[in-house]
Parts: sequence; C-alpha cells; structure tokens
Amino acid sequence: MTKVQPTPTQKSLSITNIFYIVLGLIIVAALIMFSTGVFDSNVVTELEEQAKAQSQQNNNSPNLANLNEIQRLEEAVKQNPNDFQSRLNLAHLLNDSGFFDKAIENYKVYLDKNSNVPDVWVDMGVCYFNLQKNDDAIAAMKKAIEINPSHQIGLFNLGIVNFSSGKMDEAKKYWQKAIDVNPNADIAKKAQELINSH
Repeated sequence: MTKVQPTPTQKSLSITNIFYIVLGLIIVAALIMFSTGVFDSNVVTELEEQAKAQSQQNNNSPNLANLNEIQRLEEAVKQNPNDFQSRLNLAHLLNDSGFFDKAIENYKVYLDKNSNVPDVWVDMGVCYFNLQKNDDAIAAMKKAIEINPSHQIGLFNLGIVNFSSGKMDEAKKYWQKAIDVNPNADIAKKAQELINSH
C-alpha cells in the first residue's frame, strides 16, 4: 500500500494552522492575566488596606459591640444634636464598621459646625474613596490641605486617590509634598517608594 505524501501546500497550511492556534492561546492567556490583575502594580497603601479590612468586616457577621455603640451614639446625638464629640465618635465608628454613607452624613453635620478640622475632612475623604467616589474624596482631602498645607496624611492620601484615578502626575506631586513635610516619617518613606516604583 502506497503512503500518500502531503504536498508542500498541505504542509504549510498545517504549520499555519498550528501557528494561529498557538497565537490564539497566547492572546487568551494574556487577556485572562490582565483581567485578573496579574500585571497590576502592587501598590499597598493605608487606604487600600483599610478598604480591604472594612470589606472583610462587611462580609463577616457584624461586630455586636460596635453595633451597640453605634446605636448608643445615635441615641445620644438624637437627644442632643449639639453633642458634636458624640457625633464625631459616631462618624468614626460608622467609618470603621464599613457604613461609609452614614459616616459621611455624620461627618458633614460635624463639619457644618467645626469646619476647620483637617483630620475630619481626610476621614470623610477616605469614606468617599472606599465608596469609589474619587472626585468627592479629592475635594474633601483638598479642603484639609487648604486648612493645613502640611497635613502629611492628607497629602499622602491625595496621592493615593489621584493614583487610583489614573492621574499619575498629580499623585507624584502630592507624594512629594508629603515627603517634604517630614522626610523621616514612615508615611514619607512609603510615598518615596511609590514615586520610585511608578
């Protein structure tokens, strides 16, 4: 029995088909890696760590002690709307418990009467960041910087939110300002690492 020898055309079609199959597999693998974040930069920040921790808290059963304290503080501010310290404590606890919308509401009430507290503006900005409302986060944190241009955490966080928004030049500008405030602080070292790696 005579074996049929493939013609040169058949050989090239076979090699071409294999080439396209391999190329297709490479493209699919690359798409999968991009979509799962394999090529994303590994920027670990305080804001991102806080968001992850609060997200985990939200996925677990709520902390009963925190819920009881939230309820007590809500009752306290309901009975005395001018108890701004309880209002601020409530906002912080809501923020820590992952109730960002409610925390923002209470931060706003507090800031209506105490607008010159940069830490509170930054904390409210963190809530907006956790809700993926980066424009609002930037606006709140910029208010903190207007009040205190040397607010190192506010400057650093402004860098993070701008980075998250794809504004690399702005991010680096704020990280550099955070470094300039106190180059020896841990937050300045983190800012320098971020500048160096991007």
